[in-house]
Amino acid sequence: MKQKNLITVVTDHQITADTIAKAIGANEKHDGYYLGNGYAVTWTNGQLVEATFSPQESFVLSTTMESRLAYAHNFKFAMRDYDELVGYKKSAEDTRQLETIKSLWKRSATVVNAMHPDITGDLDFLSLYYFIASPVETRRAWLPVLKKKAIVHAVNHGPQNRKEYEKWLEESIYNALVKAAEECAELKGAPTVEEIAEAEAAVDAECAGVPAPAAGERREGDSYIGLITDRCPLFNLPALMIQAACELGYDHEKTILTAYRLYAKKLISYPIVMQNTVPGGVWKAMLRNMEMLRYNSRWGRSVGEGKPSKCHNFRNGESVYNGFGIVTTGLHPTDLSRDEEKLYNLIVKRVIDAFAPDSSGKGCKPKGGKKKSRRYRNGNKAKTVKHA
Repeated sequence: MKQKNLITVVTDHQITADTIAKAIGANEKHDGYYLGNGYAVTWTNGQLVEATFSPQESFVLSTTMESRLAYAHNFKFAMRDYDELVGYKKSAEDTRQLETIKSLWKRSATVVNAMHPDITGDLDFLSLYYFIASPVETRRAWLPVLKKKAIVHAVNHGPQNRKEYEKWLEESIYNALVKAAEECAELKGAPTVEEIAEAEAAVDAECAGVPAPAAGERREGDSYIGLITDRCPLFNLPALMIQAACELGYDHEKTILTAYRLYAKKLISYPIVMQNTVPGGVWKAMLRNMEMLRYNSRWGRSVGEGKPSKCHNFRNGESVYNGFGIVTTGLHPTDLSRDEEKLYNLIVKRVIDAFAPDSSGKGCKPKGGKKKSRRYRNGNKAKTVKHA
């Protein structure tokens, strides 16, 4: 590590680091990092530094305190200790990786946060920043898709819309602080509402050996309400894990690791998400991506004519920074293992179903081919369509 004035990119996993390093020309592989072309790329192997909520006084959100400083003020930071949890000595490995990150950090003019594209990734990076306690210029590489052009732009320029990102981040940090304070006080917030596809709920019910719910029914839990719908939404991670378990026989860990490899190979968007909708910008990208899916060997013939359905656009002007359902990227897959190919085709089938043009009668396909009334997310009047 003789270079000075490095741009160091910190991401969460070595698989992602490998993809980023190739895109920006950091081709020298070292122990715990990649180096080259003025860049260093390293990784944390997840949440390397833990943040423990520990306000030094009664918790008050001050509008005069910048959100990042509010986070630093109300949490304590320490290297994670998972030895007891995982059942083997992992602290030594974490210590080595943390020392590598510290060494690169101190030799860098800029450190780029390329952690997973959600609030957890931002908070993990902030925890690392305040733990190392060595101020340096930082910028955010927001990478829901790991294409080379997106990586190069994000590493060198930051988010596409910086003001929108900063507004989202500020709100998300304050929400995280409020949530931590509520949990500390043993308070519970209002449950979230999640739409569950009728066909997906039927598969879930079959696996559990219980009767399948019908469209319009609700499932209630401690922290969420599930609304059964006749839509065919995109996969989020929980739905993908359930479907992969039932159709492919994958356990949850295998599904997560395989999906992450597909993400690192640039074939799908970031998969560790709870959302199953997309913002308008992602919908526009699907105009081309759906055409590319015609070349899929298994499901390509089922791609309908016409523009992709708009029933999965975000409501209320939400942005890409809130996360979005798992979509394909328009790249053709090569060099996939059999496990990766099977999961990729499962995702392809769901993307095709979700974006099937409304005019074809294939969008939001209900079980049984019956007529269903559906109210579109853009607020248009409900209309009845006949599905094949």
